[in-house]
Amino acid sequence: MTSDRITWGAFVPHGGANEFAGWDPGKAWQRMADCATSFDQLGYDHLWLSDHLMASGGDRSGLYFEAYTAMAGLSQVTSRARLGALVTCAAYRSVAMLAKQAANVDIMSGGRLIFALGGGWDQPEFDAYGLPFASPGERVELFTETLESIKRLWSEDQVDYDGQQVKLTGARCEPRPVAMPPIWTGTHGPRGLRVAARFADVANWNVGLADFKRLSGVLNEACEKEGRDPETIDTSVFRLADLSGGEAMRKILANMGAPAEAYDMVKPEHFVGDSDEVAEKVSQFVDAGARHIILMFVDSAETDDSARTFMEKVAPRFG
Repeated sequence: MTSDRITWGAFVPHGGANEFAGWDPGKAWQRMADCATSFDQLGYDHLWLSDHLMASGGDRSGLYFEAYTAMAGLSQVTSRARLGALVTCAAYRSVAMLAKQAANVDIMSGGRLIFALGGGWDQPEFDAYGLPFASPGERVELFTETLESIKRLWSEDQVDYDGQQVKLTGARCEPRPVAMPPIWTGTHGPRGLRVAARFADVANWNVGLADFKRLSGVLNEACEKEGRDPETIDTSVFRLADLSGGEAMRKILANMGAPAEAYDMVKPEHFVGDSDEVAEKVSQFVDAGARHIILMFVDSAETDDSARTFMEKVAPRFG
């Protein structure tokens, strides 16, 4: 593994779970900024947003802040934590625009960007905005060409690239990032994990423990096929989190239009419970090889309580 310690990440509330339904946009942004500042001061290593165009769940009408413009703003109210979109959708922006936006965020933050990329999955969102929802193979192809061409744009003076979906002729990306940002991926299929084995520093998955172990095995096989030592790529997991006693989770599930019984299904698979329960769940992922733990605290639109409790009572148990 490339990391010598466990790192902790937290999602800044941004509308992804419809947590800003009914909010004034200015007040929602202020909460985002305040939350990012607090999480930064609490010691989280990386702060995250999702890359979507509208809220998740049955009611998708709530506020949702675009990832890269929001990260640019959050870069000015934080000082140490890295910033990223988990994960950026390769299909939502041209390669040239994405390379430029990400490089700008890296510069604005003093070199704190994590560049995390996936192929896209939310077909209703694609349909709503008139974006073609390509086949899985085509999405993996775009994902691959995006990673390959952006790394070149960030390291070469001028780039010609003739891919199936990405075409560049004499393209430049100035200014470039401060240094090459860490590359994370959010892909789960065998073809996508071959791409992760080629390019990624970290493979992140939003899955339960059994699937995390399974995907770790698939990633190891992909590394062997690509001639890469599996010990040179880290694995990461993202889970919902609630250390408030469960009320925050019940509320956010209701906001997303989930039935009441959804809580009993969600709790075992996510970091929900008191500090001892959550520490045990985290420990299982760490024992399975996860080096980076990312939490979406479902009460964070209202309070920092769960995020603070985690850093005070759970994180110290892992050194």
